[in-house]
Amino acid sequence: MALTIARSETQLTTVAGTFTAMDNLMASTVSSSFVVPSGVSKLVSVDIGIAADAAEEFSSFIRLAGNGMSDGEQYVVGPSVVAAAAGTAGPVNQSKDTDFSVISGNSIECSIATTDVAVISACCVMTFA
Repeated sequence: MALTIARSETQLTTVAGTFTAMDNLMASTVSSSFVVPSGVSKLVSVDIGIAADAAEEFSSFIRLAGNGMSDGEQYVVGPSVVAAAAGTAGPVNQSKDTDFSVISGNSIECSIATTDVAVISACCVMTFA
């Protein structure tokens, strides 16, 4: 059985190269850390969606850190956004298969960073098995 946990950020102004904890779930503020569900031992995929607020270009990273990560913090390369010829850059989505060992009952924090300053909206869904 697979279980998912999601986090999002809306209109986040990123600082180039600095990770920001994802502490929202759509309109609700939630803890940036979550407890690894019981009965799972792996984080098997990370789905990421990003939209830029203007004609911005950047690459993104997701960091998964905390005592719930068996082998220490892990990183997933997120989407890169290229400015549209006119106006706002379109949304970019990607799914990454992972094989990260996790510890049930311990905590993980999901953070996002971009290579350049940008105003973004982002969603991240993590699937555990």
